[in-house]
Amino acid sequence: MSVFFVHGSVETSTETPYIKGLERAALKGWEKLTATESRIDSLEAAINELEDNPLYNAGLGSVLNRDGYVEVDGSIMDGETGKFAAVASMPLIRHAVSVAKKVMLETKHVVLAGEGAFLFAREKGFPVDNCITQEQLQSWQLAMDLQKSGQELVFSPYTGLRKETDTVGCVMLDDRGRLAAASSTGGSFLKLPGRVGDTPFIGGGIFASEHCAVVCTGRGEAFIQTLTAKFVDDGIQAGGHPEQVGREAIRRMFEKTGESGGLLVVDRHGRVAAVHNSDSFPVALVVDGKVKQVEVVQIDT
Repeated sequence: MSVFFVHGSVETSTETPYIKGLERAALKGWEKLTATESRIDSLEAAINELEDNPLYNAGLGSVLNRDGYVEVDGSIMDGETGKFAAVASMPLIRHAVSVAKKVMLETKHVVLAGEGAFLFAREKGFPVDNCITQEQLQSWQLAMDLQKSGQELVFSPYTGLRKETDTVGCVMLDDRGRLAAASSTGGSFLKLPGRVGDTPFIGGGIFASEHCAVVCTGRGEAFIQTLTAKFVDDGIQAGGHPEQVGREAIRRMFEKTGESGGLLVVDRHGRVAAVHNSDSFPVALVVDGKVKQVEVVQIDT
């Protein structure tokens, strides 16, 4: 059995275009796995599909930082080998997960950041792309106008003023029982230049092992401070069911930080869970090449 489980993050719209975009991404991952048997390549294919879709806060369509430009984070982890790589606060490159894959496969490093990540990406042939859409630019300009006039800013830190998109992530299980995870994000709206979220933090926003694969989304600082992804892995390793452990992880994160967010997890038995404490959390599940219905668990905190 092979599983691809993809999310569009908390506070993302659950309308048809968003769900269909997630389903396409999960199917792209499964198709690549079928063609290549590569966990890393299949995750890259799934996340690239979302990075190319301006509906999501990853790659094209990412939120703008305080100074009006995009900086992206991306990460990838293989559960069988324990290999992990990430890029953080990288400007002018769309496919953060692909650059992270290059870091994993072609360097001795684990994380590249900022200008260094950009220069590495350019050396590897990635094109320059400011990733700014008109809609996100308008959100940023409105926020600046409100600040200048002294009005209160009421917006989503995950999605800007649209309140429709955030970080994307994918967890997968191949038919040999091996697990892996990947994530990509434009970060939080109006963040300070250089701010890094949970996506590039192993154990914070992402983790994969022989027991499970997990990705998190929401206020990144909360997941970093609570090492939520590793908490999930520990719980499943101890015999917990993904949904039970996911519930515990989100409650624990909220109790420690007061923040909202969500997570996806798949274990080595193919059991999956999507748990959050936000307004919405769209996901798509593909099992053996077929889109499946899955319950998304919303908990009160």
